[in-house]
Amino acid sequence: MAMNYRQIIESLNGLKAEDFDLNRAEADGQQRLHSLTNELLQQPNPERAIPALFAVMERMPDVDLGSPGPLVHTLEKIRTYERELVASLHRTPCPLTVWMVNRVLNATKNSEQRQSWLNLLDSVAKNPAAIPEVRQAALGFIKYQKENSK
Repeated sequence: MAMNYRQIIESLNGLKAEDFDLNRAEADGQQRLHSLTNELLQQPNPERAIPALFAVMERMPDVDLGSPGPLVHTLEKIRTYERELVASLHRTPCPLTVWMVNRVLNATKNSEQRQSWLNLLDSVAKNPAAIPEVRQAALGFIKYQKENSK
């Protein structure tokens, strides 16, 4: 049965870390995430859900939500996520949002835009509120981007 926009957002908001715990037989977070993002892409104006998609990442920064997974793939299909990506990184940097910046950098040729994204990664790497894994990932992506832009 097709879900409406409100039901999709409520379901996204209802996801919890234990839904993704592979030690639990009933954990179905990945399946639910795939289903919800597929439903979302069938909605008119799916871009309305961009904040809710980032909220899932921010709420569970230490949970494996995919590599890159349905959240990132959905945001990339919607395309108009960059402003909210920046806001999310300022609120709660997490592995997927840092990874998304690296993906944006891989596709960005403009040197001013690249520097702006690199500066954002640098601010994450220096952010004491970010979990160590996120700070390390930001440093790793900065190094990768600098080595590959030569």
